[in-house]
Amino acid sequence: MKLVLLIGLGWLMGMPVHAAPPSVPRSELVADEGLQGHLDYLGSRLQQGQFAAMDSLLDSLAVGQREYLLCRLLTTLDASPSASSPELLLWVRAQSVKAPRWLVEKEVDGFLVQQPAYDFAAAARLVLSRWQQQVWQDNYRQLLEQNSFEFKQIYNSRNRDLALQQQALLAVLERQPRFVLQREARKLAAMSIFLPDNQLLRQLVERTGDTALYQKLWHQPVDHDSIAALMSVARFHQGQTASDLLIAASRNSRLTLPALQQLSQLSPLPDSAQKFLLAELGNRQYSGQVASLLLQMDEPRLLAQLADRLTQQEKRHASPVMLPDTGTPVASPGL
Repeated sequence: MKLVLLIGLGWLMGMPVHAAPPSVPRSELVADEGLQGHLDYLGSRLQQGQFAAMDSLLDSLAVGQREYLLCRLLTTLDASPSASSPELLLWVRAQSVKAPRWLVEKEVDGFLVQQPAYDFAAAARLVLSRWQQQVWQDNYRQLLEQNSFEFKQIYNSRNRDLALQQQALLAVLERQPRFVLQREARKLAAMSIFLPDNQLLRQLVERTGDTALYQKLWHQPVDHDSIAALMSVARFHQGQTASDLLIAASRNSRLTLPALQQLSQLSPLPDSAQKFLLAELGNRQYSGQVASLLLQMDEPRLLAQLADRLTQQEKRHASPVMLPDTGTPVASPGL
């Protein structure tokens, strides 16, 4: 946490942490005169924190050589988990806001555009974003260990870094013991909180099976994470509990079909689930799919009830039997 304030103040990150890194610089675009020697010198001064000496050498070089060496130098920092000193952090930040000057023409969608030959500024932003991720992860890890983590410090609609901070939190939760996840799942399930998507809920339910958190998930807008989490119900729960969770999920219209599919695969199938599936035969939107699911099940009593239900439906839709002709005309014959 030693660099949290230093990184956080006034820093607008221009590149998400998952963005593709800038392409590896190609030395053939610049004159290869002493480049390796310059790079060795810069790397040595970087390790010693002699940033003024680095800048002095870089300023003495041609634009292409300077930007090529900056790109190479920043690439070596990409594997560092954090800034080794506040001075290094400030130096990298200074590179991130500079505009590359050596541009080359490239064809994009049929048009010639000018792009940096060596985008050292993008490389610097990538380093900064990864360092920030590590700072966040260290912070969240410590708070979880102290049982003092607050979800709302991340999850509020005014947080511009919500997506990146959630990424850091998910990475930390992935390595937490189950008792910590169960504790945090119970806390989250009881909260009224803004969630931009279902990634957090999915990760916690797939690790804990918390029933209250499943119920919370069913009330969220549906995305691929909620559908994936639905498939995990049977890993944690059987019988009536699994049936209740899946029936609850089916009440969300976008989860209905996958929930019914999962419900039909419970074995043995609780009575409440059998009654629910039979009742869903009356739902015109899903009756065909429900009947198909029932026919695939190894439940003799349920199949017998299905056959009886289908027979009754056929009788209700059959044409009425014509009454016998009494010979009496409905109306008086005309003249």
